[in-house]
Amino acid sequence: MVTIEADGLTKIFKLYDRPSARLSEIFTRKKLHREFISLDHLSFRVNQGETLGIIGENGAGKSTLLKILSKTLSPSSGHFAIHGRVSSLLELGAGFHPEFTGLENIYFYGSLLGIDRALMDKKKEEIIEFSELGDFIHFPVKTYSSGMFVRLAFSVATSVDPEILILDEVLSVGDLHFQKKSTDRILSFKERGKTIVFCSHEMYHIARVCDRVLWLKNGRIHMEDKPFEVIQAYETFQLAKEKVSSGPVTEGNVEIQKAPSEKPDEKPFIFIQNLLVDPPEILTAGGDLRISLQTMVNDDRIPYRIAIYIRTVDGLGIIGTGTYKMDPFYGNQKVTILFPKIQLRSSTFLIEAFAFDNEGVYWYDRRQALPLVAHRQTVEVGIIDLPHEWHIEKA
Repeated sequence: MVTIEADGLTKIFKLYDRPSARLSEIFTRKKLHREFISLDHLSFRVNQGETLGIIGENGAGKSTLLKILSKTLSPSSGHFAIHGRVSSLLELGAGFHPEFTGLENIYFYGSLLGIDRALMDKKKEEIIEFSELGDFIHFPVKTYSSGMFVRLAFSVATSVDPEILILDEVLSVGDLHFQKKSTDRILSFKERGKTIVFCSHEMYHIARVCDRVLWLKNGRIHMEDKPFEVIQAYETFQLAKEKVSSGPVTEGNVEIQKAPSEKPDEKPFIFIQNLLVDPPEILTAGGDLRISLQTMVNDDRIPYRIAIYIRTVDGLGIIGTGTYKMDPFYGNQKVTILFPKIQLRSSTFLIEAFAFDNEGVYWYDRRQALPLVAHRQTVEVGIIDLPHEWHIEKA
């Protein structure tokens, strides 16, 4: 069953150099504005239970599309249909009154969705508990930090049990703990067959949550496919257009610089492509872990090395290793690293691949694979199982 249908959606904004020009245009009947096409004939379908990701650069039309689907903005042409009750969480502040307390805004938001006060009375405690605001629920939301605001807004939007959930950049705000809670709730929506439209600049969230991804570019659908294919293409596009920074790039507390070009008129690039992990999603303790990738180089004279970093989702490093003991690579390469009989315990792990210069000072490219989950198979705690022996003697 199709829950969202869009055919030829177009949105054109009129841009005026000054506010008075709008009024002058009415009386003089002369065109005093420029037109900006935010959306240009978008057509797509979203099925029931599907999670659609929307990615693209700033100004690509992502937020405009979500506002139209949320019915807070009307298209200039084209039409769309929504089959089911919608709950949306767009830009910070949408749907909340800054002078009202958090508690008052719970009821206020419910009234905007057509939910009566009696039902919101039943949902109130669940919303407050999930938001973790405590006594701050009785304070005006204008006094909230952005993280507190998003916690409340997300809690309300997802607690009213909508059939369709529309989210714009909500998982990028707040601490790691609440981000995980929010992701888990979205995944629970998926399991219950809800339809979700999700926009984010964080490719990890897109890969984790979405079933299909639309890449918007200049108001049009540039690519539509499964998350892995679209994310790889989008990141390759971003790297190709990225210019060399004259200053250092900081990764944590370590200063890393982009590699300088040996030719003043050409930027060297080394792209990591087809980063694959086997097994792809679920890791069994004691099994082999194989990571493979390919590199694409525009200058075969440039020496470089590859590094692999495995960490937990909360940033705890498991291992970082590279090809430093080998001769440097030149040209395009296929690289595979095998971790035999790996002993990782229950957690979710992130795997990143780096392409460095010969000295390991400059980095050319960095890619992150889809999350890898190790399920709990023992009552023992910890992340890694170290080889050990017990020796018992009777006292």
